[in-house]
Amino acid sequence: MTCHISRTVLLGFSATLLAVFILPILETPCFAEEPSQQDLEPYRGQVIMEITIAGNHVTKDWVIGREVWASEGKELDPDLVQEDITRLENLAIFGSVLVTIAPIEGGVTLNYSFTEMPWIIPYPAMSYTEENGFSLGVGVASPNFAGRDIMLSGSAVFGGSTMYKISASNPWITGNHVSAGVLAFHQTRRNELLDFNQTSDMVNLNSGKYIGQNGRLKVYGGYYGVGSDQPNKTLSADNHDDLWFGAVSLGYDGRDSWRSPHKGWHNEVALLYMGGAANTWTVGVDVRRYHPVGERQTIATGPYLGLQSGTVGEEIPEYMQYFIGGANSVRGYELEKLGKEIFGKNQFLYTLEYRYLAIPTRPVKILKWTFSLGLELATFGDVGVAWSDPAEFNLDRTRSGYGVGVRLLVPGLDSLRFDVARSEEGNTVFNFGVRAIFDERKKRVR
Repeated sequence: MTCHISRTVLLGFSATLLAVFILPILETPCFAEEPSQQDLEPYRGQVIMEITIAGNHVTKDWVIGREVWASEGKELDPDLVQEDITRLENLAIFGSVLVTIAPIEGGVTLNYSFTEMPWIIPYPAMSYTEENGFSLGVGVASPNFAGRDIMLSGSAVFGGSTMYKISASNPWITGNHVSAGVLAFHQTRRNELLDFNQTSDMVNLNSGKYIGQNGRLKVYGGYYGVGSDQPNKTLSADNHDDLWFGAVSLGYDGRDSWRSPHKGWHNEVALLYMGGAANTWTVGVDVRRYHPVGERQTIATGPYLGLQSGTVGEEIPEYMQYFIGGANSVRGYELEKLGKEIFGKNQFLYTLEYRYLAIPTRPVKILKWTFSLGLELATFGDVGVAWSDPAEFNLDRTRSGYGVGVRLLVPGLDSLRFDVARSEEGNTVFNFGVRAIFDERKKRVR
């Protein structure tokens, strides 16, 4: 699967390309006046007599209300209000979230005000992978359909690969953050690593639930079909594999922000079974730690381990192996070169990044719309290996790289990454990535 822009994809191409040029010019009139949160600490312990919301012309009041845990009749806790702000920002539908307070008889009034991002817009769609490069096309997206924080999108892209894609997700269909979603696509592309023309079709249904404040439970399943124009690339003799899959994951998410986390843990253990033409179990263990080392400085680190049962070519299709190299595994190497040397059914990756938030996310006005954008600088190091036979899990096959980069923080995509990395052999490579490396490193097609 490609690094395809989906939720608020419009921000990832049109608004983002414009923001690349205007973000460094801090005095530009394109910027909205940066909101400043009022200091609530002097009012700690006073009774909240009333809570008001304003500025949500499209978003339903109850969408906001479900994320606001401060309540009328309770004592004001500034820490809880800050958590409210984080949850509201994580919805990725607001350009800014501002909280102010006003003293009244008997206590205080707590005021939440918002600027909304566009709820629907056509956009020039873009996809990118290390294997196939850029593909461009058109699409339409609604990141806040009907004001209910429902994401709907559809797009078609052509170029490095051809993909027709539709997706929908509702983060709260009922109860305590019970979510539902669907993703479907048809894709044709050149599989450069295995030298064949690949056709893929997928339908993925998923549902998730919060467990308390930080626990996450998710189940998903569906169909994945893969066709080849060359023999011996699929498990089936007719050059087309019909695969059915089901999975469950259990995680913990204690990040203070989804787009630019500064502190907290984000961990997950996932178990997936793929049947049909295949017969394999996959276990994925993802551990991430974000540790603050200054007001705008963060250490982001952690390993990812992916293990599959079965034998490649018998229970596991060749195209479901991990290939090392490129922007989403070990930077400093080109995927098409290292991936043909270091690959296998299992992988281990470790990433360490130092990040400096040069420009905190802030509202930017483009025409009549407001978007929330920011800029981050980073230095990093990666280590990784892939293997099928246990004897291949050794230091001789392990590769490492290091470098520096720039992160453009955009809603929906988290970030666009521009990295310059150096391999242990001394080669320098430019890497471009969509979304955080910690999310993308788990994928097989990177």
